Amino acid sequence: MAHAVAEEPQAHMGLPLPNGKLAMWLFLITEIMFFTGLIGTYIILRNGQPAKDWPTPHQVHLVEWIGAFNTFVLICSSLTVVLAHFALSRGEVKKAILYITATFTLGGVFLVVKAYEYNSKFQHEIIPGHVMERLDGPNGLTYLEHVRARLKQIVAKPENYHASKEAAADCENLVKDMESKPMSVDQVFQRVQKAAKLDDHAIKDHIKERLKQFVAVPGSGSQQTVDEAQKLLTDMDGKISAEEAYHRFEELQKQEAFKSKTPEPLLLEHKDLEIKHVIPHGNLWASCYFAMTGFHALHVFGGLVVFAIILIIALRGRFGIQHALMVELIGLYWHFVDIVWIFLFPLLYLV
Repeated sequence: MAHAVAEEPQAHMGLPLPNGKLAMWLFLITEIMFFTGLIGTYIILRNGQPAKDWPTPHQVHLVEWIGAFNTFVLICSSLTVVLAHFALSRGEVKKAILYITATFTLGGVFLVVKAYEYNSKFQHEIIPGHVMERLDGPNGLTYLEHVRARLKQIVAKPENYHASKEAAADCENLVKDMESKPMSVDQVFQRVQKAAKLDDHAIKDHIKERLKQFVAVPGSGSQQTVDEAQKLLTDMDGKISAEEAYHRFEELQKQEAFKSKTPEPLLLEHKDLEIKHVIPHGNLWASCYFAMTGFHALHVFGGLVVFAIILIIALRGRFGIQHALMVELIGLYWHFVDIVWIFLFPLLYLV
């Protein structure tokens, strides 16, 4: 007697998705771990410092609307790559090519804007190891080292600082003296004042403006600090020298209440001898910034390379619906790049 045997459907081993998509998801998992490490380290380092000492976007020359614009550009590029895949799945090859071209262009715009921001950092020397973090080192050593480095830059390229030949020569002589013999902060200040062609009247006016800004802000510190600033203003209307006014002003700047309102040292704005402002924890911030945004920019560039390859295939007339999986995979990668930036933007520009 024959027994009927029901046929069972053949089972397939593995996950129900193409090998390429599985490989892409595994790759993205490793990328998530990589950027989680970078962002997590930044958060830990930042939270480990006093909030008032962490650089503000203004101090490190970050412009919020530029970061917001770049965020909008990446979001739009994610939309266009989705539309490209959708068009290709419907057989609309020409429309898909247009959307991929738009994605490639938007990614290029993002990198151009990033290059503009990087150029600003290099111009202001907000790069790891070059940021001045303190003025009040032992015996003024940190301040003197910074002044000497700035003077050397002026001597090398006086045109960058609009320095006259006489001012550049004075700066060169001061550098030689600082390297050949010990000099106090007082002595350096007097020579800097001469090299920068600043008279007593200009120095007093600068100090007065800073003091007026401080006392005009409601709740701008302890009453004692406000009284000291007000007294210095009154004394400056008398006959105290610019040097004495500068030293008293310098003592005021050491107080936390005053430091938070007037963070920049004297002589900052003078065109002949620009001494950049102090950025507490600036080198740590710059290291985190360039690590996170630099690796992200490299990932953007990598995505653009793939989009460029797709466009080259299209130019040769070989692009078609058979490339739908390829477009879908690069789209997954591009969405990941977009999401990473959505985390970086508020952490660096807003918080």
